[in-house]
Order: sequence, then C-alpha cells, then structure tokens
Amino acid sequence: MLRRARLCRLVMAAVCLAVVAGSLSAPARASRERDVRLAVRQAMLESRATGCSVAIAQNGRVVFQHGFGYADMEDFSPVRPQTVFRIASISKSVTAVAVMQLVERGKADLDEDIRRYVPEFPDKGEKITARQVLGHLSGIRGYRGNEYTSKEPYTSVEQSLAIFRDDPLEHRPGEKYLYSTHAYTLAARLVENVSGISFPEYLRQSIFLPAGMTSTGPEDLRSIVRWRARGYTRDNHGNLINSPYTDISYKWAGGGLVSTAADLCRFGSAVMDGTLLGAAARAEMWKEQKTLDGKATGYALGWVPGTTAGRASVAHGGAQPSARSFLLLIPEERLAIAVLSNYEGFQPSSVARRIAEVWLSSQ
Repeated sequence: MLRRARLCRLVMAAVCLAVVAGSLSAPARASRERDVRLAVRQAMLESRATGCSVAIAQNGRVVFQHGFGYADMEDFSPVRPQTVFRIASISKSVTAVAVMQLVERGKADLDEDIRRYVPEFPDKGEKITARQVLGHLSGIRGYRGNEYTSKEPYTSVEQSLAIFRDDPLEHRPGEKYLYSTHAYTLAARLVENVSGISFPEYLRQSIFLPAGMTSTGPEDLRSIVRWRARGYTRDNHGNLINSPYTDISYKWAGGGLVSTAADLCRFGSAVMDGTLLGAAARAEMWKEQKTLDGKATGYALGWVPGTTAGRASVAHGGAQPSARSFLLLIPEERLAIAVLSNYEGFQPSSVARRIAEVWLSSQ
C-alpha cells in the first residue's frame, strides 16, 4: 500500500512538472494577452466600433475574457466580461448540436423525411431531411419583406413555423445551397416533438447546464437582463445612432439567442471535449455538405469548416440588428475564441482569426 501511494505521488509530481514546463512564463502570458488586446483595439479603432467582448478558452477552461468600449453609449456603461449580446446566427450552431444529440441517441435520423418528426409541416411534394435543413439545402426560403426587422413578439416555435410553413420551396431539396434562417425553426420543432419539451427548455437542460453556460438563452425583450448591451449603427452621414428596434423571438433556433463571450467559449469547449456530443456525431456535424450533383457547399451542419493559423477549424458568425458575432474553434488545440460586438459595422471574424494567430504563435 505504501509503495503504491509513493508511486502515485511520483506520477502526480511528474504530471505537475510537465504542466509547468509546457506552460508560458508569467511575462510571456502577459505579452500574449497584451497583443490580443491590441489586436481588438486596433480593429475597433478602424471600424469606429462602440463595444466588443472577447473570450478565449483552451483545454476546457476560459483563460482570457475582456470587455472593450461601451455596452451603452448613453450612460457610458462599459462592456464587461459578463455583458450579454445577441449572438445572431451562432444560434444555428447551438441548434445543430441539439439535433445531433437526438441523432446520437437514436431518436432522430439525419436522412429521414423531416415530416416524420414534424408532421404539422405540410408535404411539399419532396422529401426534406434534417441534414438538408441544417446544411441549408432544404429549399426553404430565406427572409422576405420586413421579416429581418420584425418587431412582433413570438411566444413559441410553432407560432414561428407559421411564417413560412405554407410557402413553396425555392428549389428541389439538395439541389442548391440557399442560406435559410427560417429552416432552423423547423429543426427546433423537430427537437420539441422528439424530446417532448419546449425548445428553450431542451437547450437549458441538454446544452446550457452541461456546458456551464449561465448567461445564455432565447432573447426576451420584456425581461430585465443585467448587463445587456444596446446596439448601434451609423446613418448615411456617419453619425452614431441606435440600431432599429427588432424582436428576434421568431427565430430562436436560427438567430434568436443571447449570450456572453465566455459562455460561447464554454459551449465550444463542451462540443470539443465530448461533454455535449461524442466523437462520431461531432465529426458528422462538422462534415462539409454537398449538393445532389456533388458540389461542395462550404457549409457543414450548423458550422463552417475551414483553416485558421494553419490548422483545421470550424466556426460560425452572425449579423443582425444590434449585433455582430463570431465563434471560432480549433479542435487540434482545443481552442475556442468568441468575439461579440454591439456595433453593426464591426467584423468579428477577422478579429477572431487574428487573435488565434497571436495566441498560437506564443505557444
């Protein structure tokens, strides 16, 4: 017993020494974080952005989070790490994970007719699959008229489905890539019908709680949300003005969630480390899709595959009134970077990729 205890102590000591040897010195860490802040401030200066929040997680732990600029320009409230932003289309990545969890559990099939799970969706004369819905190959239309700037509150996924459920398809399923936020409402309804609970509740139980996300959920403009950022844009003369009032409750699954940069990094980490999905389901979700004639779409299932800093990456960005957002994952490094802004002229994707270059060059 004593010999075994001594062996355990020796192993633990070796692990600790390896961690210390492989970690950056305090001055090196400070320099790297300073370079990250400089990159963000430079981007904000160039775009005249109002506010931005950045978080970085590596090996399952948030190791950097910082707020820049202002969350509210009228009373000069600063952006804090806990500031809540609209995350726009990063919501699609969350929804894709929800669907893939049900697929992994054998409760749904990506290539089955989606009407098997959502029978209230009318027959369009063509088989539409969950894979096509998540990969923007379904033929379901995008925005029309003033839908993008809707001011109407919606209280359920079923109500949101009514916006487009009776409209004809834009093309045969699988024939073309056509980005559709509405299509993700159909995915949300699949989650509800298969799980037996509401879409927001499913996300809370199966994604937010397991991932440790405490500041994420569907936006409700009626609720009091501490640290919520206000949105800004500029008029034709370059003057800073408030973003137009919009209610995004009609698209919870495709663009209606709010979160913090740190929570998004926790989400990304939980996807990479197997907390939310197993390796096979994750690989399927990150696989680039193809049209019926074999053309690659550049899009997977709720994620965009690519390369960052010479490494394979997956990401998703978002743009809507009051917000610009980007979540970048580099699985090889177990690195997650989230950039959120309340300024419509900001480009968070380029900022996130620059941060990745700075971060990885110092390892």
